[in-house]
Amino acid sequence: MNIYKVNNNKFKSIYISYNFTQEVNDTKIFSSYAVLASLMAKSSKSYPTQKDIEKYLNSLYGANFDVNIEKLGDLYNLEFRIEFVNKKFIPSKEELLEKILLFLKEMIYNPAQWTQDVFKREKDFILQRINERKDEKLKYGIQRAEELLCKDEPFGTYLYGEEDVVKNLSLKDIKDAYSTLINDSITVIVSGNLDGYDSIDSEIEKIFKQYDKNFNTNIENLKYNIKRQENYKYEEVKEIQDTTQSVLSLGLRIKECTPKDFYVLNVYNAILGTTPSSKLFQNVREKESLAYTVRSRYYRFKDIIVIYAGINKENYKKALDVIKIQLEDIKNGNITDIEFKSARDSLLADLIEWKDSKVAMAKMKLSNLIAFKDADISIDQMREEIKNVKIEDVINISKKIEVEKVFLLGGEIDE
Repeated sequence: MNIYKVNNNKFKSIYISYNFTQEVNDTKIFSSYAVLASLMAKSSKSYPTQKDIEKYLNSLYGANFDVNIEKLGDLYNLEFRIEFVNKKFIPSKEELLEKILLFLKEMIYNPAQWTQDVFKREKDFILQRINERKDEKLKYGIQRAEELLCKDEPFGTYLYGEEDVVKNLSLKDIKDAYSTLINDSITVIVSGNLDGYDSIDSEIEKIFKQYDKNFNTNIENLKYNIKRQENYKYEEVKEIQDTTQSVLSLGLRIKECTPKDFYVLNVYNAILGTTPSSKLFQNVREKESLAYTVRSRYYRFKDIIVIYAGINKENYKKALDVIKIQLEDIKNGNITDIEFKSARDSLLADLIEWKDSKVAMAKMKLSNLIAFKDADISIDQMREEIKNVKIEDVINISKKIEVEKVFLLGGEIDE
């Protein structure tokens, strides 16, 4: 178990993130862990119903608890997280830490004896999530671009798994998944107002060490970017749906990328499509009126970028051409001072905003631990790295980026 702390006395509460992380050898775990997480969020032996959990948390001055699942590149992360008020903001100064940690231990290591009825209920809930994914068209278009780029890689599997796999899950499968889970690499991050809690890491270790079978296993040793494809090729894919507006998404591959390129790629992505001054916003949306929304997203752990736009289907070819022109403009060095400064300023402002969120600070700590093998990188250090990025750096990195997949949802592609 590794425990990391982020102290900021601007907050009134403390956030504990208890992460089980593993490399994915079989993508069926996405299905089984989705159901498992849903079950574990709502019950344990001591708190058999969600109402029991809520009643106890309310007695702890409104503490919040939930279970989160996520993909960190090709790693799978199941996170138990709880937030509670610092004792100095409680009129009686009541110490909650031990109760909070014992509750967290209970929810993780003392699961309920799930009945078939409860199991079916949560399985149906996950199936509903899978079946509803196409309802949010823009989000679905982004996911399809991710899946096309990362086919046969863990990241290319939908977070909640596959319908057929979920349907065929048995209660034994879920119990087996739990047995696997508690042997994963464990990382604990504590974020928030830690005044008066100098020994919180020792308290966590005292309560949880007996369960930690991977005390010497570090998350930074796990492989977060597995590239199983050998021959990448350009491909246009369409999926017809009866929609009022279509979604165009482009999957871009970043070749020969290293973790050190992180800051330059963030600036590149901001110039391309994350601010009102970006090339995509100004040219695709404002100048050409080809999209009601258009943005780009950089994926730190997978060396990819996805561009997504809400368009009318008759504008498919023109929108695609104009987007590609923006990519070429950056390669050719056609970046204005306004575009560059706006992109950099936006990133610097975002980093300042991270300081206003205990969750964001914890996520940053975990991300830097995985990618940089360093959990001690501060927000101020990251800001300095962004400030040091030059236009020439952006131009150079842009030449390593190519459009690989194009996905159109909701309309015919005119031949």
